[in-house]
Amino acid sequence: MTMDLNIKIKDLSSRQLEIMKFKCTHCSYWFDYSEAGFLTGISGVKNFSRLKSLLKGKVLEKSSRKEKRKKIIWFKEHGGKIKAAFAGKKCIGMILAGSYYLFPRLKEFNVFPPDFDSIFIGCIYVIPKYREIGVDKRLLIELEKELLAEKVKSLESIGKRLNDDIDEEEYYNSPNVPFKFLINNGFYLKKNDPLFPLLRLDMKSIAVDLTEDEKLLAKLALKSEVESPIIIKNE
Repeated sequence: MTMDLNIKIKDLSSRQLEIMKFKCTHCSYWFDYSEAGFLTGISGVKNFSRLKSLLKGKVLEKSSRKEKRKKIIWFKEHGGKIKAAFAGKKCIGMILAGSYYLFPRLKEFNVFPPDFDSIFIGCIYVIPKYREIGVDKRLLIELEKELLAEKVKSLESIGKRLNDDIDEEEYYNSPNVPFKFLINNGFYLKKNDPLFPLLRLDMKSIAVDLTEDEKLLAKLALKSEVESPIIIKNE
């Protein structure tokens, strides 16, 4: 039986995140972090805009420690963007993005800090049975369209590289976005790192390309035939 390729992208509410059984809704990778003193990373910062962002991030980190519900709901309720891909009623993929301070674990990466005025993509995940048909790209395009309407100037993300220093299981389990996917979708290298480089996309460079990307994805979906069981369970 062929797979349902009538994919729809939807924004998710806190209520939906509360009841959904999907891998991303239970993941706390980006929201788990080692507790540090309140002034750590703030002393010496002279730029007022950056200092304001750092202080806001510290306050949100402190509030998240008291959060009893899923971390992803805390993320959503503090301005995080969550879009999900559905085949029928089944959630098959998800993208998480937001201001850098909504991803406390960012501070553990060598390429920190990102651009405080950019929107950061923490994760793009698609269940295995629906990979290779452009679902990840559809999720990215829908996010880009929303950010263009909001006049956001840039997107950033930490890519992941597969090399001799990381095994395949660790690579595929990491929620970071693959380096090649980001490069293939217009991002460029901003800060290099052997495993987790920081990449950036200037939004003004993609406004004209979005329509063509959507046409290409529609053609890809029509040509793709992927065998699938009758019932696909959430992961």
